[in-house]
Amino acid sequence: MSIKNTHHPVQHLRKIPEKQIQIAIEQYLGILEKRKLLVYIKNNSGGLKTENGSFIRFGKAGSPDFLLFLTGGQTIHLEIKTPKGRLSESQKRYQDKVKALGHQYMVVCNVNDLNKLLHN
Repeated sequence: MSIKNTHHPVQHLRKIPEKQIQIAIEQYLGILEKRKLLVYIKNNSGGLKTENGSFIRFGKAGSPDFLLFLTGGQTIHLEIKTPKGRLSESQKRYQDKVKALGHQYMVVCNVNDLNKLLHN
């Protein structure tokens, strides 16, 4: 007589929204900033609909989620995406502009990616 295993060893991973990834990365950046390893700016961009129905844009279209300032004058423009996320056309244009000026533009999907990036 054989016994069937009804438990699946691999559980399905739920998709983590980009906002949750951003929160985790900002918490990590806060720890690094307290340790005086970097300074960061959360770069908010987007828009807001007013009560009269008009739309107010703020920030620069395509700009990254974070700007990181590290020792030695190093700057990283950091974009957060989900593993399946893709850069928009305005983000690609921004990336091209800052890279042409010699700055780093990086895309990460989680805290581990960021940690690896910062320790290379």
